[in-house]
Amino acid sequence: MTTPSDTEPLYAAVELGSGSFRLHVASCTDGAVRVLATLSEPIRLGAELDADGGFRADAMRRALDCLRRFRTTLAPWQPRAVRVVASSALRLARNAPTFFPAAQAAIGHPVDLIGPEEEGRLVYLGVAAALGGTQERRLVLDIGSGSTGLAVGCGERIERVQSYGVGALRHGLAFFGDGIAPSAFEAALESSRSRFADAGAMPGMRGWERVYGACGSVRMLAELAGELLPAARPLYAGRLYALRRVLIENGELARIAARWPQPGRAAQVAGGLAMLLALVEELGIDAVLPSQAGLRAGVIRELHLRSQADAHAGTNCGTHYREWA
Repeated sequence: MTTPSDTEPLYAAVELGSGSFRLHVASCTDGAVRVLATLSEPIRLGAELDADGGFRADAMRRALDCLRRFRTTLAPWQPRAVRVVASSALRLARNAPTFFPAAQAAIGHPVDLIGPEEEGRLVYLGVAAALGGTQERRLVLDIGSGSTGLAVGCGERIERVQSYGVGALRHGLAFFGDGIAPSAFEAALESSRSRFADAGAMPGMRGWERVYGACGSVRMLAELAGELLPAARPLYAGRLYALRRVLIENGELARIAARWPQPGRAAQVAGGLAMLLALVEELGIDAVLPSQAGLRAGVIRELHLRSQADAHAGTNCGTHYREWA
């Protein structure tokens, strides 16, 4: 870990996701987000709901312990502004109202429960910042653990955000609880096609030479394609079908998953692949480009823009995002 910058203001973004909690400390220069420190812990809140739809006690303890560690990590950086955002799992859990005060005390900052449209907007903004000043019209996919977002725009201007209440982890657990069988995958794929059929019917949503996948599901599938298939980058549609044959029909996913420590990871990967294939079909996508930027980069970019606006207005930027509200 490097030392805090004396010349550039630093910002921090904390994401409380369904699968993992993640932290970025970064600067933002000429629109580009430069990450100086990053942490990620697989809390898997979305997979830890009890029969009544609430977080289990052990999952909540893991989550709060993680946030305390994040707070310790943040302290020496002294960021100008911090925003903590919670997404899909915390929108659904029955006992989320109990969890929020404890989470805010653990991290030392307010926790913003963002809706699906706000999540999609921030993911798009993060990808746009990573791509620089290009003014191409683009589609950004975010297949998260608990939800999926589609965002269309040009440059940093967003035209449409569409959200679906299913993600790779939730989809995987629904179809692959008993193993990764080809018949189960076909059922998961058909369900995904039905989910995303309306997106393909929307004006301007079909026919993409390339789209950007700003999520761990796409990055993992790209990594597996690079390992198992020759010349597999970017993720062209044909390569995704080849990846399906290797992972599902040939059983490679079960073999690879044996070295992964997290339970349910294979089901999540299979669920993400089924959803990505359905999106490729329904939206007429030729290739998917993995993006390392996403929600946290979008939060950092927006924190910087608000800081600049405050400076021009002669006000002080606080340490909590909500101080600007």
